[in-house]
Amino acid sequence: MTERKTERAKSLLVRYIRDQRMKPGDQLPPQDFLRRTFQFGTATISAAINELKNDCVLEVRDKVGVFVIDPNADGHAGRTIGITMRYAENSLYYSCILAALQMRLVEEGCMIRLFRCQKEINRKSIFFQLDDFPGLRRSLDNQELQGLIHLDDFDSRSLRYVRSRNVPLIFVGSLGGIAPNGVFYDQARCVREIGLCLKEEKPERIAFVCQPSVLQSVRSDFEAAFGSDRKIYPAKTIPEAEKIADEVVRMPDEMRYDWIIYMDDILALTITSRLAVSLLPDRLPGAVIVRNLQFQMRYPVKKGIFFDNNLSEFASIGVSLLMEAMKEGKLDAGKVYYHQTEATENL
Repeated sequence: MTERKTERAKSLLVRYIRDQRMKPGDQLPPQDFLRRTFQFGTATISAAINELKNDCVLEVRDKVGVFVIDPNADGHAGRTIGITMRYAENSLYYSCILAALQMRLVEEGCMIRLFRCQKEINRKSIFFQLDDFPGLRRSLDNQELQGLIHLDDFDSRSLRYVRSRNVPLIFVGSLGGIAPNGVFYDQARCVREIGLCLKEEKPERIAFVCQPSVLQSVRSDFEAAFGSDRKIYPAKTIPEAEKIADEVVRMPDEMRYDWIIYMDDILALTITSRLAVSLLPDRLPGAVIVRNLQFQMRYPVKKGIFFDNNLSEFASIGVSLLMEAMKEGKLDAGKVYYHQTEATENL
């Protein structure tokens, strides 16, 4: 906790230096002013100044004061980070992950610029191009960004362009398979663990519901765990989920699925709610649901197994990767695979 407070104070000091347009040789205000301004104690302010001294941002002159050496010497504090995203206005997931990323970046003292895809993406590819995000290319060319977070997948050409501008880029939640770094959901491992959980239930008829983009990365693991003859429903929208529910309701009792696996909690809520009002309680299928804890959803299921995803934790891992890459002057931040864990109890 002490290290985190020092890092935040350090970031705020660098931000102050840049906002005030201080130049080499300018003197910082007295520490009493800094403590009141940033609401930190003496020890924290002193530690932050000492770290910035080691980073060659500040010079401490005994009995004289603290002076700026190079306001741009520090690795990341006070820098501007871009975030590219889509659907934030009509997707609960995107809204939550975007908010979590922004909160974590603010804790680091960073400024944030959002670049939203403003056109309808109709192509089958899940990869985005640089110019799908208005203003992004110009910001990179003008060296206005010191880091970039992408919530989807860039194509190879766009990846090369960002790298050519020496801007560290991380992916948060990429599914495309070519992303060189960032934090990723370990969906395949989750499916394998679901298979182990359901062995005890001895299911006879299983169905699988997930987003088409997720299906690309988990199909082989699902078929290995449950067999290639199991019913798979690729679905992206609420109307598609409602059609799946209607199909399950119309099935004869002896043919209806006894377990349905949901890799998307919004689709799960739609389907389980429709089944609950259409079937008798003893006819409801069991449900395995991969859920986002921040959504606080409750599902009307007879028997449920849940795997939890913490979006705040997920976003924090991504930001930490980017901060470390910027601090060390690296373009490649490395990869972390986030593991959804089985819940011990329902919410």
